[in-house]
Amino acid sequence: MKIARHIPRPAAAVPLSVLALLTAGFFAAPVFAQTATTGSVVVKKFYDANANGIRDTGEPWLSGWPMTLTGPGIDSTRNSTATWSGLAGGAGYSVLEATPVETNWVQTAPRVGGVPVNPRDVSVVACQTVTIKFGNYCKKGSGGRTPGFWSNQNGQAKLNDGDPASNAPELGMLSSLNLVDAAGNAFDPADYGSFRTWLLASTAVNMAYKLSSHLAAMTLNVEAGYVNADSFFLPCNCTIGELLDDADASLAAYPYTPEGHPQRANQEMLKNWLDQLNNGALIVSATPCRRTFYSGY
Repeated sequence: MKIARHIPRPAAAVPLSVLALLTAGFFAAPVFAQTATTGSVVVKKFYDANANGIRDTGEPWLSGWPMTLTGPGIDSTRNSTATWSGLAGGAGYSVLEATPVETNWVQTAPRVGGVPVNPRDVSVVACQTVTIKFGNYCKKGSGGRTPGFWSNQNGQAKLNDGDPASNAPELGMLSSLNLVDAAGNAFDPADYGSFRTWLLASTAVNMAYKLSSHLAAMTLNVEAGYVNADSFFLPCNCTIGELLDDADASLAAYPYTPEGHPQRANQEMLKNWLDQLNNGALIVSATPCRRTFYSGY
């Protein structure tokens, strides 16, 4: 008996032209709408609330700030966030941020060698987006009132501006601090009269006493809304709230700092900073200030 065997048929010949088409379909490089020689530049603007030249978490982006890109074949001004696409790759570009009419604005970024630069040179990279971040802050007076204010009738009226009228909340707040008197004893004001007497009598014989008087005044300034504790003070490289905390902690640890005490100089420095702020020293505003630009932009 013969056993039938399966004999495979020879594969059909595929024309070379078809093979060429199939190969091209599988292996040909993809086609892009944009050429491989152009790139983009994006310019962003942020409010540098601590003046460190870096956009930290929570610092807002600023819109409506004119930015001008110049370079090969381009001279264009757009508002932040500004984007330019289809730029020929290579060097020779620069970005210039506009200067506000208001003179209290200060640039902090971008930096070259630690120094803010404007304009900023840019090289366009083909098929990539280069992002430049400009940072600025604005300065204004702290809004502080002096210890003298809090010892006069205007300060007394402000302490009693609640509903119903009472200075008990403010006196309680002061009692929670580590305030001291001339001898380094804890001072907790029982009423406005004792607070006023203590405030007017402060001297630097015990530096902790003088520091206490300025700490009390600034604490009342913040509570009254005259000063924003989140504002940044450049001399101490800290917020006003942080300065208050440092002063209170120093008083808790060193309530009596006469001449020769190792902590006297540090308390004098804290006192001087608070004194400046109580007298309206310039601070970095916690929020962006008004800014306007000449119509030429």
